Amino acid sequence: MIAAVIIASGFSRRMGRSKLTLELGGATFLQRAIRAASEAELVDRRVVVIRPEDAHLVTESADGFAGDKSIETLPNPDAADGQSASVRLAARQLSADPDCAAVIYAVVDQPFFNGAVFDALARAFHAGRGEILVSTYDGKWGNPVLFARRFFGELQALTGDVGGREVVRGHMDSVAEVAMPDPEIGQDIDTWEDYEAAQKRLAERAP
Repeated sequence: MIAAVIIASGFSRRMGRSKLTLELGGATFLQRAIRAASEAELVDRRVVVIRPEDAHLVTESADGFAGDKSIETLPNPDAADGQSASVRLAARQLSADPDCAAVIYAVVDQPFFNGAVFDALARAFHAGRGEILVSTYDGKWGNPVLFARRFFGELQALTGDVGGREVVRGHMDSVAEVAMPDPEIGQDIDTWEDYEAAQKRLAERAP
C-alpha cells in the first residue's frame, strides 16, 4: 500500500490568513489537495491530512469529504515546531500499518497538483527506480516526495522546519527524480500576490 499525506497544519504567516479556506477554481486549497490524492489510481485510497488543532477550520475547508472514511485527519499539537512535526506525526501513524510500503508527502499550498503527480511517483516506486522519489519541475526539486517504509523511523526522528530534506540528503544513493510535465503543478502559493496571480491565470483559461 502507498499512502498519501497532505501537510496542512502550517501557520501561513506570509499569507496572513489560513490557506486551507482559500478558494481557487471553486474549491478550497484543502479540497483540491484531497481530491488530487483521492483520484490517484496507484495510491491505495489512504489519505492522511495533518491539520491544525482547530477542527472547525478543517471542517470548513474540507466540506464534501467529511463522510469519506478513507480520509483521515490528524491534529498536529506540535505545529509550532515546523514542518518536521507534520512529517513525524504521519510517519508514526503509518508505521503502525504493516501493509503500508511507502508514503507520498504533499503540501496543501501547492494547489495545482493532481492525481497524475501521485501516480507518477507510485509508478516509479513500483518499477524499482528508487526508494526516495522526488518530483522535479524544469529540473528543480519540489513536492510531492515519496519515501519507502524503511525510512519511516528516520522521518519520525526529524526536528525543525526542514520537512524530509535531511532524510533525502542522507540517502542520496536511494534517490531518484521523477520529472513532472507541467512546471505550474509545482508552484507554491506563499503570498497574497501569488494567490492573486493564480486566480488570474485560471480566469484567463476560462471559456
